[in-house]
Amino acid sequence: MSTPAPTQDAVSADAIWREMRLHMEWNEALSLCFLFTPDARAVAPIAQWTSDAWALRSAPLMVLSPADPAHAAQEVLQGLQQQVQARSMARAPVWVYLVNLDDSSQTGWDSARSEVLARLNEAREWLVQSFARPLVLCMPLAWRTQVALLAPDLWQIRSYSAQVQAVAVNTLPSALAGPETRTLSAFAQRQLEPARAQLQRAQARLTADKSSHNAQRELGIVLDEWGDALSETGNSIEALAAYRESLEIRRQLRQALGDTPQLLRNLSISLNKVGGAENDAGHGQEALAAYRESLEISRQLRQALGDTPQVLRDLSVSLNKLGGAENGAGRGQEALAAYRESLEIRRQLRRALGDTPQVLRDLSISLERVGGAENDAGHGLEALAAYRESLEIRQRLRQALGDTPQVLRDLSIS
Repeated sequence: MSTPAPTQDAVSADAIWREMRLHMEWNEALSLCFLFTPDARAVAPIAQWTSDAWALRSAPLMVLSPADPAHAAQEVLQGLQQQVQARSMARAPVWVYLVNLDDSSQTGWDSARSEVLARLNEAREWLVQSFARPLVLCMPLAWRTQVALLAPDLWQIRSYSAQVQAVAVNTLPSALAGPETRTLSAFAQRQLEPARAQLQRAQARLTADKSSHNAQRELGIVLDEWGDALSETGNSIEALAAYRESLEIRRQLRQALGDTPQLLRNLSISLNKVGGAENDAGHGQEALAAYRESLEISRQLRQALGDTPQVLRDLSVSLNKLGGAENGAGRGQEALAAYRESLEIRRQLRRALGDTPQVLRDLSISLERVGGAENDAGHGLEALAAYRESLEIRQRLRQALGDTPQVLRDLSIS
């Protein structure tokens, strides 16, 4: 039997989201996340960010919040099955609230939580083989040492767990409120002040211990988040400054710690963000240099780690970004070569991972870019073939996912 979960320090909602999102997005199978929280309000921002991320990508988040302890386990299991049946191709997450349920009018919630865990523990193989999408279980703080004892098989296959830091109510966005089609720019604008406060805290921690690599790493992450928020709200010059500072921190970490895979990937991501911001500022040569360096690092990671899905997808992204910069510099043949290589990698990912929504959407994007570059090169038949294949994929995604905002936008472009 697994040992109980170790005592953890509480972590802020935004830090948890940055880490948890990677597990949820990159794991093509089950991504089981446990959040131990003082109350539902503390995890409300994470639920909001999860809902926003998937509403614009594939399908809405399903939220399960049982109201009756006697039927809680049945309600949770039926909800998971319904999500699989209704959205067989979409890896939309399911969020289960098992907090803030105890009151004077109802008893039995501890027994209900135990039963939910036991039933999910028994269903481990079904979760891995058939459910195969993100599942977030929100539990009371006191349960963080009990889950591993009550559901050892379930705990063993978890992707991520964290204890959520309590936050004042007036700093929280309302969870899962408003239309699913709200814009990211509006969301980023609402988050600008909290992001600034997070940046200040990260800067203060590094100031207090300038030799701490963890504090440097944290500041690099926070600077990227700050740059993203600034970019979304139209502050492109400030965003470029944030991305440049993050890049400099990651270069320093590389010098200090060497070429570890995570450091190299973070450096590659920083270079892509700097490249995008330089391009937005009209600095074409600087953008091109950043994208070329990012691509070189992505190739280095492929040599070191092999053809893992994350490595291949990162490489294809770098190739597409470089292709755009080459095209902007008037180097059409170089752009076409980059787009073709990216397309071949995405075909390879499709063969390895199957027709998941993310794989298909990535493939359709690469086909669009190859089509544009072939057309610019005077290869009309090749362009037409690429565009037709992209359109066929996007029509298929519409059939599988329904009329989500992203699906409809992609289809209109095709």
